[in-house]
Amino acid sequence: MNSSAQIDAALGHDNISDLVNRFPGGYWKYDITDFVLLVNPYFPPQAFLDELKEALPRLITCYPSPNAQMVQLLADAVKTPANNLVICNGVAELIPILLGRLGMRIAVPVPTFNPYETTALPGRLSRFFLSSPDFELDVHAYAAFARANGVDAAIVISPNNPTSRMVPYPDLLYLASALRAQRQLLLIDESFIEFSELGRSASFENHLLEFPNVIVLKSLGKIYGACGLRIGYAASANEQIMTEIRAAIPTWNVNTFGEFFLSKLPHLADAAQQSWTRVRIDRDKLYADLRSIDGMRVLKPDANFVFCELPPHWSDGDVIASTLLNDRRILIRHNGGKTLRNGKRFLRIACRTEADNKLLVEALKGIAD
Repeated sequence: MNSSAQIDAALGHDNISDLVNRFPGGYWKYDITDFVLLVNPYFPPQAFLDELKEALPRLITCYPSPNAQMVQLLADAVKTPANNLVICNGVAELIPILLGRLGMRIAVPVPTFNPYETTALPGRLSRFFLSSPDFELDVHAYAAFARANGVDAAIVISPNNPTSRMVPYPDLLYLASALRAQRQLLLIDESFIEFSELGRSASFENHLLEFPNVIVLKSLGKIYGACGLRIGYAASANEQIMTEIRAAIPTWNVNTFGEFFLSKLPHLADAAQQSWTRVRIDRDKLYADLRSIDGMRVLKPDANFVFCELPPHWSDGDVIASTLLNDRRILIRHNGGKTLRNGKRFLRIACRTEADNKLLVEALKGIAD
């Protein structure tokens, strides 16, 4: 069986359903155009990939440097003091430590990134429901909710996943202050902030000393187009929490490919900035094109993806996604697995290149015809 035939066989009926409905990942094995994983198609630059290819034989046979040296590489790349950082194998490594090992009682605005809900220990999760149609976070109500529920920490993803909406900077300052007064932590996941109009200037990493109750969580894969490298971090001036996280992290939790990548990042800062600008331009065009579909309601995005509600007369999102994958080899994400009323009526569409985005919009319009 040739490679193309093997791919066609892999996309049988059962696998189409699996790809449409399962937790994301492993798509490199399939000949599909993926609008699920949230990446940056304009980074890393080709020159870096060429260097990586040349270094591959050495990298694959060596242990990475110990965690302490990795943290210094990270500090040089993100311009945050090393003593305020913990490096991790993606934010997915941190969530079980904070919510599982440390047993935090948390408040979470929903819909949200599922692991914040699924990892919380029984009886230690309080869901704060965001209201349709705009799914904006009322920080005053959220602070009161956190106080009333006696949580250890309130979580905010800004820009939020899946809604792509950013919590305004002044609102986050208010929330951090209110929770500090209530002796509660604020965990802010900023994995998409570089794609917002304010970019990193709105990051709470600029306020760590002022707000020791804040822990910033950050995945680098999203903004640098390197999700497979699994690099993330926590940033905070909270010495107790950071010490507890470090105690739970293995000595070698980031591999040599991640180490090589971090060592090059300071020299790629301009290329990264240019790539984020290109993503914003493509995202805004995708947003406008999706709005042109009759009946489609689309939230204005702040991240590198767009959240939209299907027209009332369309089939549910799982049916739409299955049709696109079967007929066009295009994979999109419906929100049936979220804590969200009528979640299958909503799509979260990753921004790819302008050409790819155009193909998706044309495919969706074809469904409407």
